[in-house]
Amino acid sequence: MIDAAPAGAAIELPAGRFLGPITINKPLILEGVGVATQIDGNGSGSVVTIRSPDVTIRNLSITGSGRQRYRLDSGVTVRNAERVTIERCSFDRTLFGITMTNTHHSLLRENNITSYEEAVVDNRGDGINLWGSSHNRIVGNRLIRSRDLSISRSSHTVVAQNRIEESRYGVLVQMSRDVNITGNTILSNYAGIVCKGGGNIFVTGNRIIKTKLATGIGVLLTHGRNIRIERNTIMRHSQAIYIDSKQKERGMQRYIIKNEIAFNNEAFHFHALIKNNTIRQNNIFANLSDVVKDIRGIESTENDIGYNYWGNYQGFDRDGDGIGDTPYMVLIFADKLWQFDHHLKFFYAAPVLSAIDFIERLAPFSEPVLLLEDPRPRREPVDDAGAKSGG
Repeated sequence: MIDAAPAGAAIELPAGRFLGPITINKPLILEGVGVATQIDGNGSGSVVTIRSPDVTIRNLSITGSGRQRYRLDSGVTVRNAERVTIERCSFDRTLFGITMTNTHHSLLRENNITSYEEAVVDNRGDGINLWGSSHNRIVGNRLIRSRDLSISRSSHTVVAQNRIEESRYGVLVQMSRDVNITGNTILSNYAGIVCKGGGNIFVTGNRIIKTKLATGIGVLLTHGRNIRIERNTIMRHSQAIYIDSKQKERGMQRYIIKNEIAFNNEAFHFHALIKNNTIRQNNIFANLSDVVKDIRGIESTENDIGYNYWGNYQGFDRDGDGIGDTPYMVLIFADKLWQFDHHLKFFYAAPVLSAIDFIERLAPFSEPVLLLEDPRPRREPVDDAGAKSGG
């Protein structure tokens, strides 16, 4: 049917099982009636390969890709194309769900994607994988038990209103720019959103809830420029926000504004540096530790911190302006020594450390380490902080 159809034709498939793999080399619309219309790749390569612009596939069940990772065996593989639409399709028993290489101005919408059931999550394929692509939109999809939603060396990408569950990284952005990640629900993964390099990355209005591992991270930022983390809800992680800055970077790099960061082991974890961060108007409460830095003696400068609500702040507001009369300072006393020596973490909250810390706060016998200072802490939470909706 595909070979016989003229370019631009619309092919409507009835319910039934159609054997693949298939390749589409011309503009075409391929549409089924939903999960009852199944294309089965029979375990060989990618089930559907698209090598043409202006292709739409919708309302199909796509199953049975190969399992060779080096070939990126996928439910749908798109290469060197543009204006491709994949919508309302169901992917089951596919290694990768959708892979797009050098593909532009395309749309992935309302697809349900699951990888092969692998005991080790790293052995699964990505639910969605973009490489070297631009001006694409990934909207309203559900990824469950895959590996990542991965965007590599790509630009002008929108990731909106998706739900990503029980995978490795919810969203992985590597060496990409102009990426908008907004309104997603990212739940029960090994890490929520991971940004490595690149720039102009906007993470806005997402619900990033619960990572599985004892070392699980809500948002990981390593290098990169102009990264904005705004109005997200980040809860139930070992480390809510992990920041790895470069020693040589200059100027403000990260903007963390109006987020709700709560019920985590650590609200902020900094590797070596606390530098070039704007941290303002966040609600930070019910965390075991507000700030952790894992290397002693490295600089903490050039930050813009203020007007955050800290649940651990114990100051007063005598003039009633809503701002605490004294700064909120995160100091390291004896109970925080495990930040620099992780062997001591075994004894965290032990009675002996608690007693030493209490005595040292009353009459310090050594100068505490100042990690972070908010000179204008709020006495009440920010009303519009955190995500209000998600995918």
